[in-house]
Amino acid sequence: MTMNTQHQPVTATLVDKPDQFFKHDRTTIIIPCYNEADRLHLETFINFARQHPKISFVFVDDGSKDLTINLLCGAMAAIPDQVDVLMMARNAGKAEAVRHGLKYAAKRGDKYIAFLDADLATPLDAINDFISVADRLDNIDVVFGSRVGGLGRRVYREIHRKVISLVCASMGRLATGLALKDTQCGAKLFRNTPHLLNCLDTAFSAGWLFDVELFLRISNPDKKERKNFFEYPVLEWTEIPGSNVSLSDVVKAGLKMISLIVNQWKIRARFEKRKILPPSILSQHLRANDTLTVKSIQSIETIIAHDKEFITLDFTDVKSLGPSVFSTLTQTCETLQRKGKTLKILFPDNKDILSAAERSSLTALFDCSVQNTPKDQFSDNSRFCLEEA
Repeated sequence: MTMNTQHQPVTATLVDKPDQFFKHDRTTIIIPCYNEADRLHLETFINFARQHPKISFVFVDDGSKDLTINLLCGAMAAIPDQVDVLMMARNAGKAEAVRHGLKYAAKRGDKYIAFLDADLATPLDAINDFISVADRLDNIDVVFGSRVGGLGRRVYREIHRKVISLVCASMGRLATGLALKDTQCGAKLFRNTPHLLNCLDTAFSAGWLFDVELFLRISNPDKKERKNFFEYPVLEWTEIPGSNVSLSDVVKAGLKMISLIVNQWKIRARFEKRKILPPSILSQHLRANDTLTVKSIQSIETIIAHDKEFITLDFTDVKSLGPSVFSTLTQTCETLQRKGKTLKILFPDNKDILSAAERSSLTALFDCSVQNTPKDQFSDNSRFCLEEA
């Protein structure tokens, strides 16, 4: 749920060139936050934003239990044109927080979208270096930081973190086919493209190593065409105490990375197919009547075709929705997402329904919008009835 009603996400449109997907010459930096009240130095972000009017921030509060959200709302009040705050309904992990932030900025039409760790182990100035690379090299879609050593560079890491980084980089090379030297520097920038948006449609499975999975989704199945990545040695990086990543997180992510390595061709081809095939071939549009119940929501899974990837749930004819319906709908949508479905949910222009949607976790977790759809637009076999018999 976005806390800033002045900046609603919009659908980006193609401009100038077919491979351009942005509407604004702006760079947005996604900052995932979970219980960061004691480590978040918001004055640094605010001062940086004031000095760089073409750079904005989207802070994603990942269900924090401390006063993080209060601090973020204060930053948004200080510079509302350059700060947005998204709230996850519950703690879903850094990967989901970053993914939702990236999707929000991509749909809004920003030219470049980056993410940094909230502790600013990588300084904000690094993003300016990344933008410079992307501006000069129009074939580059991804610029990411690397903490490799070198004379004059101020990169300070503990030895055990260096060992973990080397292991992650090795697995990252196996999973992506890219000559990566460092996968876990928390500074990455992406050019806004239709393919990037496709790659953000479904939740990541690699947990803590989601960065590698995103690289895998973006990279081309043809090895000769994987030339759109740029590894930039950062000038500064400092180990910040208080990391939320535990040893068990590292082990679990490593096991998930093995799955990525084994299934890399399938994953890469799947997201490449999304870019090539017309959406109509892979999509299914389901429209509800004016009555919607918990039982009928639970029947959605049986209606959706197995070979369809893009599912639109059209509730524009519904007259009322209660909190229990939203809870069941969220669970159903999460199940469909785990099965690889990409969901779009349409709501009627109804104040009570929209208010209930915003109070639920649905708008934070899925692509929701308001749209009035003519009934005669769809053939009979594309409709579905969620009314109970």
